[in-house]
Amino acid sequence: MATFHPFPRLPFELRAQIWEMSVEPRTVEVRIVYGNRHLQEGPRLLTFTPVPAILQTCREARSLGLYQRAFTELPINLARRYVWVNFEIDIISIGKSYFEGFEPVAPLIKRIKFERQRQDEVFFHWESRDIESFVNLREIHVVSVDGFWGWHGASKDHYWPCGNENVICFDPYENRVMRLLEMEELYDKLEEKEERQDSY
Repeated sequence: MATFHPFPRLPFELRAQIWEMSVEPRTVEVRIVYGNRHLQEGPRLLTFTPVPAILQTCREARSLGLYQRAFTELPINLARRYVWVNFEIDIISIGKSYFEGFEPVAPLIKRIKFERQRQDEVFFHWESRDIESFVNLREIHVVSVDGFWGWHGASKDHYWPCGNENVICFDPYENRVMRLLEMEELYDKLEEKEERQDSY
């Protein structure tokens, strides 16, 4: 891409709008890993998401506060690590990491993505309650390790801070995406159809 040399001569307000429009939603991969690796004890914060390009551009772009340093609040025993995040638009993807590890930053997170097997006893009975700490969630993205069928009934069995209508399920085996309520409606109809066929 060619350099736009007149950019610094534009009025600051216009430059600020351009910087703001350059911000795009990202999926920020963050993990808390436990165990002893390379002789380091205790939990570690890992991220696979690069620093946003805008923060590497110039001081002016960084000073606008379009991203903030996050996850320094986590109770991790090692050197302070941080990840650049825009909590308004970024999805925080924690994979299989436990919710409780993110409790200090839970109120900041608006969109979360996690990978779980709902049929797992620990998740079903205990860990699913920890999501209640994420009080400001607008969206929840669930990678359904046990497939869509395993999450049938999750709208009734679990509390979702963003509301059932904002829970999105991903079936990694069939490569499908569906809102939780739509998925449950589909499986309700399939169950009814099977029951009718069995009654003949």
